[in-house]
Amino acid sequence: MKIFFTFLFLVILSPFAYADGPPIFVIGQEVQSIHDYMEATKRNADQPDGFMVYTAINDIRGLWEPVDQGAGINYADQLLKEYPKISVIQIGLYMRYMLKETLNGSFDKTIDQLGEWIKKTDKQVYLRIGYEFDNLENQYNPEDYKQAYRYIVDRLRSRDISNIDFVWHTIAWRDKDWPAYDPLKWYPGDEYIDWVGISFFDSKQDKERIKAAEIAHQINKPLMIAESSPFFQYTNDEKLEWMNKLFEYMKTYRVNFLSYINVNWDHLPMFKNQKWGDSRLQIEPVIMSKWLEEIKEFKR
Repeated sequence: MKIFFTFLFLVILSPFAYADGPPIFVIGQEVQSIHDYMEATKRNADQPDGFMVYTAINDIRGLWEPVDQGAGINYADQLLKEYPKISVIQIGLYMRYMLKETLNGSFDKTIDQLGEWIKKTDKQVYLRIGYEFDNLENQYNPEDYKQAYRYIVDRLRSRDISNIDFVWHTIAWRDKDWPAYDPLKWYPGDEYIDWVGISFFDSKQDKERIKAAEIAHQINKPLMIAESSPFFQYTNDEKLEWMNKLFEYMKTYRVNFLSYINVNWDHLPMFKNQKWGDSRLQIEPVIMSKWLEEIKEFKR
C-alpha cells in the first residue's frame, strides 16, 4: 500500500516538472525600480538573473531608446550597460489595436529591428507576444491574435535568432462580468509556443491560475509567472499572505520562471487612480527578508 501511494504522489506531481535548466528570476518593470532592487540586493547571492521590459510592435521604443508611457521609463540598453552580467531579458510586446497592421506587413521593419536587437544582446530573451491576450481590455480578436502571433514568430525564426523563447501569456484571471475563462481560443499552436505565461496579481482568485497550469500540462509546455505583484495589498500581513500564495502555487505547479514587478503603483500616472498599492520589496525589512528566503529556496 505504501508503494502505491508513493507512486500516486509522483504521478500527480511529475507532469508539471517540464522546464530544463536552473530556475530563473527577473525583476521589473522600469529603470528606477529595477535599479533600486538591484542596489538593495547587491550583496545577496540570489540577485535577479535579468530584468523585464516592455515595448510596442509599432516602434520598438524602450529597447535602444528610453520611453515612458506613464508606467516609468523603459530603457533596456541602459539596463544592459549597468548590469552586463545578467543573462536573461523578458520582454512584453504590446500589440493592442495593431493586429491587422501586423498581418498586412506594416510592422515588418520593426519586427526585423526587434530581431536584430535580440540577437545582439547575447542574452536569452523571452518574448511575450501580445501579453495578456485574453484580458478583455486588450480587445484581441482571437483569430487575428493567433495569426499575428504566428506571423511574428515565423518572421523572427526566419532571421536565424538562436537566443529567443516565445511566451504565450494568459491573464489567468477573470472579472465577474467576463465570459468563462477559455484561453485556448487564442492558442496559436504547439510549434509556436515555448512557454505558457500567466499573471499573478489577485491572490484571492486561483481557479483560472489552476486551469492555466493544467493547460500547460496538456500542451507539454513549461509554466512562467510572467507578471506578478501584490494587488490591492497595503499592509505587511496582506503582502506576506500574497507572497505565501505565490510561492505555494509555484511549488505546486513546478513554476521555473518568476517575474516580479517591484514598483510603487500608486505613484505611476498610468495606475495612480487604480489603488494597486506599493509593491517595492526593499522598503519593508520584514517583506524583503521573507522574499529573499523564498527566492533562495526557489533558486536551489
